[in-house]
Amino acid sequence: MSDISFEYNVPVFAGAPDEGSEPIHRDTPAYESLDWETTLEGVRRAEELGFDAAWAPDHLMLGRDNAEYECWTLLSALAGETDDIDVGSLVLCNDYRNPALVAKMAATLDVVSGGRLQLGLGAGWHEPEYDAYGWEYRDGFERLMRLDESIRLMKRMWDTSPGEGADFDGDHYQIEDAHCEPGPVQDPHPPILVGGQGEEVTLKLVAKHADVWNTDVFNGDVSTLEHKISVIEDHCETVGRDPDDIEYSWDGHVICTRDEAKFDRLLDLMTPIQFEEEYQDQAPIETEEDAREYFVMGTPEECAEAIEDRVEAGVTKFQCWFVDYPDFDGMELFADEVMPEFA
Repeated sequence: MSDISFEYNVPVFAGAPDEGSEPIHRDTPAYESLDWETTLEGVRRAEELGFDAAWAPDHLMLGRDNAEYECWTLLSALAGETDDIDVGSLVLCNDYRNPALVAKMAATLDVVSGGRLQLGLGAGWHEPEYDAYGWEYRDGFERLMRLDESIRLMKRMWDTSPGEGADFDGDHYQIEDAHCEPGPVQDPHPPILVGGQGEEVTLKLVAKHADVWNTDVFNGDVSTLEHKISVIEDHCETVGRDPDDIEYSWDGHVICTRDEAKFDRLLDLMTPIQFEEEYQDQAPIETEEDAREYFVMGTPEECAEAIEDRVEAGVTKFQCWFVDYPDFDGMELFADEVMPEFA
């Protein structure tokens, strides 16, 4: 089994409620206003506390006033502001950028960060952003086929020898003599994380291409993780891949506190969960019992137990949304008392 790693999800939008309203977004229900200095302080603290990576989601208009940092620009800035912590996209929407350009961007960021990029990729889903920014929103299968081609195209560019250009003639993307120098520092390329849950297509793409699979927040309960991992393992047998080549990551909310009043206040902010249309079939998460099925919550001992359950299911990477942000007490307690249990 791989070492257990604990990683930090960077709040890139504010989701605290306006007075008398419900929280604007579940990931940042206590964060009132997007602020660069607070963002930077959070990442620096995560690095000092021993978190292995800082991840940013790739959306363009979420949270209060639809204010949000653009993912790639943010990762580039954070790479320059840190020394040891990896930076990663969780996950980059394939349709927002040309994949040949992403291959070049990834190679450059891997170079300038000293090999600290983890490249998370997904097919995209947030239709209002497509509409607002003028991109065509295709059906789910086509988006996934475009993602498949994108990953193959990127690997082609990274695999070329110095001085050689890459060619790729796909149904959706074509390049001719496209150079990618300097190439990535990491050999053969930065780790590729693929996010998603669809069992017939998405998880087969994971088996074909990914170094890491990321469940989304609402597939983070233990029974679903075990099932999805078994599906990936079956796909690996079909495509001729060793399932041990793939790591499994959990992306979810963390409340770590010994303060019962604080726990109750944060739980009230989180529940009931507000779902996007993508999750219309998701069972409601309304009570503490519901939330504990999906999230890591409670005292450090309870958090460690919830993590151990997921480790036993096969998860080795934990990408944490600390619900009390911009209060850093939860992250610090987690680093002091939970992470050492898995060192």
